[in-house]
Parts: sequence; C-alpha cells; structure tokens
Amino acid sequence: MSLMIMFSVLVALTFSVTVICDDVRERRILLSDPDYIQQELHQIQVKLQEYDALKTEVTSLRSTVNELLAKKAGEKGVVYVRWGRKDCRGNGTELVYSGFAGGSNYQHTGAAAEYVCLPPDPLWGPHKDISSYAPAFMFGAEYEDPDLFGMPNRNEEVPCAVCRSTSFSTSIMIPARTTCYPGWEEAYTGNLAGGYYDHAASSEYVCVDEHPQTLIGGGTTDDNGKLFYQVRTRCGSLKCPPYEEDKVLSCVVCLK
Repeated sequence: MSLMIMFSVLVALTFSVTVICDDVRERRILLSDPDYIQQELHQIQVKLQEYDALKTEVTSLRSTVNELLAKKAGEKGVVYVRWGRKDCRGNGTELVYSGFAGGSNYQHTGAAAEYVCLPPDPLWGPHKDISSYAPAFMFGAEYEDPDLFGMPNRNEEVPCAVCRSTSFSTSIMIPARTTCYPGWEEAYTGNLAGGYYDHAASSEYVCVDEHPQTLIGGGTTDDNGKLFYQVRTRCGSLKCPPYEEDKVLSCVVCLK
C-alpha cells in the first residue's frame, strides 16, 4: 500500500473518531442541560396526550358500533297471526295481543275476502255514532267443521293471536305441509282453512292451529258471519300425484 493511500485512510479514521467523539460530547452536554431535558419531557407528554385522545376516540367508535348493532338487532322481527289460538309459541316470540277472528259475512257478494284478528279492547274514534250511507260489515267467525277442528258443535267461535318473533325477520304459510323446509323454523302447524266454495263471499286460505281453542261464551248460538271450513283437494289442474283426490290439506307457518 502506498504512503499516500495510508495517509488518506488515517485521515478518514481520524475524522470519523472526531465526529463520533463530538456527537457523544454533544449528547452528554444536552443530557446535562435542564432545558433539553424539559423539552424532551414535554415531547413525551405531548405524545402521551395524543395517545390518550386516540384511545378515547377508539372507545367512542366502539361504543357507537355496539349501539348500531344493538339497534339493528332490535329492528329484527316478523309478525304473524296464529289462527285458532289465544297464545304464541316459543321461537323468541312475544304476544302482541290475543283477540277474535272476524271478517265479512259469507253471504255477502261485496264481502272482503280476508280474515282479520280483532283486538279484545277496541278504542272508538270520533265518528263512532254517525249514520251510514253504504257500509261494509265486520262479523265474528265460527268453526264450521267440528270433526276437523275438534269442536263439540258448529257454533264455536274462533280466537286468534297476533305474534311477533324477535329472532326472525320473515314468515311464510306453506299449504300442504306439516314441516318446514330446511333452513326454516316452525312457528306452528295445523289445517288449511277457507270459505265454503259455493258461498257468495270471497275468502282466503289461512292456517288454523292443529290444537285450536274457542272463545269463552261462544257456541250457544249459530251466528255465522266469517266461517272456517276445511280445504280439500281436487285433481285436474292440481297434479295428482303428488297430490291425491279429495284429501284434507294441512299447513305450517315457518320463520327465518
């Protein structure tokens, strides 16, 4: 190695050592400087405050998310009518009210088709006593098939229960089934009911619970009104099989 190169290396090493020593000396001076220490402590305090503020914000956001999730869960629910019963069954289901099945008279050609569940505690509006030019009518309902519904006679009156499930968001009545399809949970099962085919009034199909109850005080008089009949199959446009001729149809109400 030439003298020139050795001299250059020596100079570089000397410079590096000098820089390191100066940096160490400067740090020692700074660490012994009260102003420098105070400045560093202040920076640490600022960082801690920023951390605390960030932690508080995260906690607030987490609380907001939990509130939104709780609200979302609270909004979940589905309402259905359990025909022929005064109560609701499990499945996270609550009773909204227990009432009286009703609807239009089976003889009226202008009758409304649907069955309704009337509450037991009506509140009358301001027009309760006005005269009427051309009214619709609301009647109670009776079972018209004592064998199917297990009634002592044809004059028993029909209860109903409006139920709300907070565990599900959808309900469906499936005719001709006694169990739900996979992925659905049973609310109740029973027998399909509707109006008599030769009556003047239109009707609809509803599912009457397999263990129907009656209203207290009914059954002594044949008041008619809205009527519940069994529903039987007729082959032709209805494919047989899988269906069979002149059989009583069951039903099930399912939740999801």
